[in-house]
Amino acid sequence: MEQLLNRFVGNISPAALLVSSFFWSWLDVVVFGPAVFWAAGAEMLMEPMAVSFATSVVVLGIAAVSARLRQTLVSVRGFAALAFATGTGGTLLLFVGAAASSPLALIAAGVVVGVFEGVGIAVVGAVATCQGTTNALIHIAAALPMNIVIILLAVFLVPGASIVLIAALPLLSSLSFSVYLARAANRTSLAGVLRPVGPLPRRPSARPWGVNRTFLLVVLAVTAAFGMVNAQTIEVTGNGPFDAYSGLVVRAVVSAAVLVGYVRYSWRPQSIFSAALLIMAASLIVSAAAAVPAMQLLFLAGYVCFDLLIWALIVGMNHGSGVPVLRTVCVVQAVDQLGILLGTFIPWGGTPQVVAVANAGLGVVIMLLVMYLLLRDRGVVENLGGNDYGFAADDEAAGGSGPDERCAPLPLSGEPDASGMTLPTALDAIADRYFLSTREVDVLSLLVAGRSGPYIADHLCISANTVKTHIRHIYTKLDVHDRQELLDLVHTADSSAVPAQSGR
Repeated sequence: MEQLLNRFVGNISPAALLVSSFFWSWLDVVVFGPAVFWAAGAEMLMEPMAVSFATSVVVLGIAAVSARLRQTLVSVRGFAALAFATGTGGTLLLFVGAAASSPLALIAAGVVVGVFEGVGIAVVGAVATCQGTTNALIHIAAALPMNIVIILLAVFLVPGASIVLIAALPLLSSLSFSVYLARAANRTSLAGVLRPVGPLPRRPSARPWGVNRTFLLVVLAVTAAFGMVNAQTIEVTGNGPFDAYSGLVVRAVVSAAVLVGYVRYSWRPQSIFSAALLIMAASLIVSAAAAVPAMQLLFLAGYVCFDLLIWALIVGMNHGSGVPVLRTVCVVQAVDQLGILLGTFIPWGGTPQVVAVANAGLGVVIMLLVMYLLLRDRGVVENLGGNDYGFAADDEAAGGSGPDERCAPLPLSGEPDASGMTLPTALDAIADRYFLSTREVDVLSLLVAGRSGPYIADHLCISANTVKTHIRHIYTKLDVHDRQELLDLVHTADSSAVPAQSGR
């Protein structure tokens, strides 16, 4: 149990998860939800939301080109000041504007709220991606289900208490961020997102923003569809909070399922990603032919999977591009916010026929992009099934120009190699990186030692079928297909593993 708990540090520690959870909760109830308007006794208007999305696109775009701004955002003082001035301040201004039915105050609130929307996305993205692809997925999947309690409190408390809670969420996020950065190791890992990671390209990168154009097109199409579905959902908010926030329940359930499936049952990220795109495309096309409310929830389930994996994709595709990770985060999320903004306008005042055509059109576009990714450009999908890219101390010290995070082959004997590592510590490093269970580590050690399936079953007192299941899970988590690939991976274990102690 202690070894398991020791894994949940860094960007999947409680403090890091609270940074994201408090921010996403604020975003859900202030930008995507009507809670502030309800507390003011007013009907939700779309104009402030549209303004906030446009503003966040501008903020993220500026952050993408300004290294100084990115550095300011991920500092304790910078994030705290912006959380207070734009997060809390924007929430209160929105409440006042809604209560007074003042169009000017509502537009101003949309601008201020949009600033914190962009700032928060950049900071949360930095925390989520600062320790590799595996931790990026786990961080988001674990943070999202925590929102439900906060959102329920914000929706069902009396108006005064509700506004106080909502306005405090940005401050709670910044406080959690300061607690997270109190740990020196966390400051070190977060600094990695401000500089290129992995070997610098020998020639100008074909990915000037750290990701390829196909991926940005996928993000734009999917988020436009989400914006459209979200706007349609808002139209039924008059039926009560359960209708307005039903999508959040779906998100929490799907996020928890993906977290358990990935960590415990070795679900392949690339399979989840492909299935999510297909589910969204199919649900949009079906909903265009017949207005089935369940199709909206099915689409949201697919979108959650996509939203969870987008952060791991950012890390994987950025690696070795020569572009700082946080810059890539800002670019991708600017496209994300732009897509939601465009999608929000599609059903805005449109007829049911227009909405149906838009659903079908976006469904077909997403389906075509899926086919292209699977048949012609597998780079996006393969980035989810490749190495778990992280941030090595050598890369940080060298400003990102150091070698890749791989070391010389390790000996299979008990003698340490030049880095001071032995096979047991190499296996420990692999177990920590890929979240292998204790029994999977036992099976892996025997596989590496050259033992057969029947020998492993007899030695560990388990059935042959159980051995096959463990081997399948190991191959899936490590993304290898045979024993030779497994041995190659063990022999190129991450050089950041803890050196062997004397006497071991």
